[in-house]
Amino acid sequence: MQANTRDISQILDLVGAIIVVIDSEQNVSYINKKGCELLGYEHGDIIGKNWFDNFLPERIRKDIKTVFSKLMDGEIELAEYFDNVVLTKTGQERIIGWHNTALKNNTGSIIGTLSLGEDITERRKMDSLRDQRIQELQDKVMELMSMKMHIPICSWDKKDMKTAINSHYHRISTEGKCAECLRILRTAPKI
Repeated sequence: MQANTRDISQILDLVGAIIVVIDSEQNVSYINKKGCELLGYEHGDIIGKNWFDNFLPERIRKDIKTVFSKLMDGEIELAEYFDNVVLTKTGQERIIGWHNTALKNNTGSIIGTLSLGEDITERRKMDSLRDQRIQELQDKVMELMSMKMHIPICSWDKKDMKTAINSHYHRISTEGKCAECLRILRTAPKI
């Protein structure tokens, strides 16, 4: 049984990822249903449009177009995987993780690209939040370690640290020393 182009298109519309084909002129020659949904456009509003001018934020267009032109000219190899931002109809930016392959004609010349993309925007936000939380925890640990240098030794392992610190300073003010701190220092292992 031989599948026709329409059957293949229907099958690709079932894929839960974006599939887009960009020709050597930078125009979209194919996009599946998931790609249309993500971008927020009807199929007919995407086909034939310049991918870079219409679906990428302006700040990255020039660089991405330059890379694409070099790819089409055979000056560079296509990155099998890369992330970049796409622009939806509403102006929202989504981060897409793209898996790419070059499309070639019978003579081996590159005539376009086929890319399969996954929206990784939320994952990136969670990664960023996780990294931020890790940094905050590391900062707190450093702060606590720094504070420990200012807390009397006799108070370090006490449940009620405030009372222990007050007792330490009371002993210092009345006796001129803290016998408990001195005892701990004398019995501490030598390094």
